[in-house]
Amino acid sequence: MPTSSSEALEAARMNPERSLRTGQGSALRGILINSALGGAKLAAGLLGHSYALVADACESFSDVMGSCVTLYGLRIAAEPADKVHPAGHGRAETLASAITALVLVLVGGLIFWHAMISLGVSRRSPNPLTLLVLVPVILVKEWMFHWMRTRGKQIGSLAVIADAWHQRSDVVTSVAALAGIIIAWVGGPSWSHADSWAAMLASLWLVGTGLWLLSSPLHELMEGSVDPELMAYICEISRGCPGIKGIDKVWVRKLGMRLMVDLHAEVDPDISVQEGHRLAHEIKDKIQHDLPQVLDVMVHVEPYDPTRDLRPHRPRIGGTT
Repeated sequence: MPTSSSEALEAARMNPERSLRTGQGSALRGILINSALGGAKLAAGLLGHSYALVADACESFSDVMGSCVTLYGLRIAAEPADKVHPAGHGRAETLASAITALVLVLVGGLIFWHAMISLGVSRRSPNPLTLLVLVPVILVKEWMFHWMRTRGKQIGSLAVIADAWHQRSDVVTSVAALAGIIIAWVGGPSWSHADSWAAMLASLWLVGTGLWLLSSPLHELMEGSVDPELMAYICEISRGCPGIKGIDKVWVRKLGMRLMVDLHAEVDPDISVQEGHRLAHEIKDKIQHDLPQVLDVMVHVEPYDPTRDLRPHRPRIGGTT
């Protein structure tokens, strides 16, 4: 059986309950840390007369909102299937990642608008003591970004990965605020609006990042293709079952962190219906054993036709998600 370093494949191997607990724990930690950092930046920005730092605090509070959305989405995704949602609630995690990305776009737009308005208002230069708040904030947020992104990739959660990029966005706005405060402090009164310009530049990065993050959940909602190595692994598992002559098609749907597999297995045309039914269940059991994140497997049994291998125009394996 093949091995692979594919992140999608490794995520599919994880225990579903453990994945959900990991995602929820990451989101909860983000809520607590961002609330504390946002409050510190807001107080320092107001007392130190730094618009960029106030805008940076708003971005931190948007991170709190994003983590709340992620936590709520993961809790809904953990709910079992019911009559209304027979495939479960996994797409709630996908929707949470889309909302998190849109929040980032909205916050970036608001920061840009208010920073642009502040250019026409005269004010005091920022207090350089605000730098004492920004430097540790940047270090903490950069650590959070790497920690949350690693967790998100391990469990295959778009929502947690999007939440991680919220942390990186906060790093960018904090670095922009740092640069703006230093320029305004060194340049004197004539450069008092430097941190507003810094906030505007950072907001453009926020909007761009939000739009980039939105592409992944939209890809999933539009049934886009999954990782090729994951597809190949599922095919190899299926072919390894005794009695299976070939795999004609594989179709994988991603429901948040869970997967739904639909495949066509080719068998000896002379076997009984009962034997074909047994082989189909053997494939299903084997896939779900090796890939616990697979919620269900639909196996279509087809008669094996050796002449089909001589037709190069017909693909042996195809698949979308």
